[in-house]
Amino acid sequence: MLQQIRDRAQGWGAKIIVALIALTFTFFGAESLVSYFGSGASGNNAATVNGESISRQTLQTEVSRAIRSGRVPPDQQEQAQQAILDSLITREVVDQYAREGGMAFTDRQLDQMLVNRQEFQDSQGRFSAEIFRNRLNSAGFTPDAFRQQLQEDMLAQQLQNGLIAATFVLPSEAKQLAALRFQQRSFRYTRLTDADLQQPIELDEQQLRDWYQSHQQQFQRPEQVQLAWIELNRNQLPQSDQSIDEAQLQQLYDQRRANAPRQVSDIIVRYGDQRSREEAQARVEEIRSRLANGADFAELAREYSDDPSTASRGGSLGTVNEGIFGNAFDQAVNSTAPGDVATVEDDGYFHVLRVDGIDIPPFDQMRDELAAEVRQQRSGERFQQLAQQLSDQSFSADDLQSVADNLGLELHRSGWVDRNADDTDQKILTEPGVMEAAFSNEVLNDGYNSEPIELGDDRRVVLRVLDHREATTLAFDEVRDQVRQAALESRRQQLLAQRADDIVSQLRQGDTPAGVEWSEAQNITRDGGGDLPAALVSAAFTIAHPQGEGTSFGHQVVNGDQVVFAIDSVSADPSDQQLANLTEQLWNLRSRENVSDVTGALRNEADISRQ
Repeated sequence: MLQQIRDRAQGWGAKIIVALIALTFTFFGAESLVSYFGSGASGNNAATVNGESISRQTLQTEVSRAIRSGRVPPDQQEQAQQAILDSLITREVVDQYAREGGMAFTDRQLDQMLVNRQEFQDSQGRFSAEIFRNRLNSAGFTPDAFRQQLQEDMLAQQLQNGLIAATFVLPSEAKQLAALRFQQRSFRYTRLTDADLQQPIELDEQQLRDWYQSHQQQFQRPEQVQLAWIELNRNQLPQSDQSIDEAQLQQLYDQRRANAPRQVSDIIVRYGDQRSREEAQARVEEIRSRLANGADFAELAREYSDDPSTASRGGSLGTVNEGIFGNAFDQAVNSTAPGDVATVEDDGYFHVLRVDGIDIPPFDQMRDELAAEVRQQRSGERFQQLAQQLSDQSFSADDLQSVADNLGLELHRSGWVDRNADDTDQKILTEPGVMEAAFSNEVLNDGYNSEPIELGDDRRVVLRVLDHREATTLAFDEVRDQVRQAALESRRQQLLAQRADDIVSQLRQGDTPAGVEWSEAQNITRDGGGDLPAALVSAAFTIAHPQGEGTSFGHQVVNGDQVVFAIDSVSADPSDQQLANLTEQLWNLRSRENVSDVTGALRNEADISRQ
């Protein structure tokens, strides 16, 4: 059976199983993102890399698997479309480079990897074709697709291993870094407040105006618009009151049933080394004859089948999806009624198979689900009709109110918003593409309605500029309160910094400044200690080392306040384990950088075309 799986290897893609057996590689960090549906681009290819195509079908398959596995929320598929395509391009670039460099991973090596994986072994630790098929089947993948993807990933790992092997870390640099990383400081600190100032801060009108004149860049109002828009949301359309046709439901059920997985039992008769094809065919005829005379299929499977794993269960394969055993097998299963038997020959095997059932609930149990699907289909058709009307009418209209009235939609209006829509509570204005359209030449300057902007598969928005004002510096009188607040804070910081300079100067001369009350911190590392704020610890490590047995002094701004530091001692004695851990971390970082650099260089040199 393993040879049969190998011989069929033609496809690509078992990402879930690759993740299952821990074969995630640095090259493909974004591969488990998402999806691509209806990008609107033409042609069958999503991209080409050095003349090799990445098909839209490949992209769609990768996307649907990621969404079905739950790794990507369905509502994020459009945002991640570019990321999944980028990952496929990177994979193709790396695969081409590895193969051109003579790297290879043979079918024999793949076989050995598969049979040794615990995920595909039975309770006796032996490779089980049944477990292998079931794992792939439950994830919606075929063995040939899995094998091809696994081979590509192993080639990538070979290249990655080569780059990693070239990575090194000098002992001297590891020691130097460890001395910095695990440094300990004992210090004192005092935080200056307004009480440390000799007099209250006051600014007269002229000082405020002077400060405003020298800081006008802080009081710029960006270019802004006021907008009107119409949103068409499929989920907000009224439900159709049209009755559901039973015949339509039955037709939909029949389609579902025709494509539903089959429950199959199988008797495998092999020919080649142990018996000739004629002998195998005669054995099949004997099985068919006994079945026709009323023999039990399960008993015959235990007696005749050459696949021990299924023979022990009376030939039962359970529920089988298409693609597991090849086209001939699938065609026979799909054309055989439940309870009937068919014979298929494929790759040195005869399959005597019986369709035991179809994995689908009865019509009555599915009626509500089918009716919901019909309503959803009608809603989709209605949405597409309205979307086309929205496009047509907004293109020719001189306003949006008439379009909203004709389509029965609400017209929304905004206050003043800039390109970033930072100050609006209208979430729709912050969505990708909306403000770009608002500030486009056609909408902003020519006064046209925008083209419909797609916000996912189920939403469209058309907008129009109602008013526009250029970027300008706000007048002093408009921002006087903000100017006063900013100017006072600036002056406060300046005076506190001067006071901190005075204190540090006195300390360096050996004097004891009046009113300074120290707080102490002992043996503090860069990771902090106790209740000390992280910003305070970080600032303490910016002060220069003390010379000899002395103390060094300095001051820094910490969370808007001036803090004076007295560094009493600095020590660094990392343990052997700390040094080893840091060396490993540095090595891992450089390894990832090497892989990233090579991957980026390969992409830069490749001829990549997005369709």
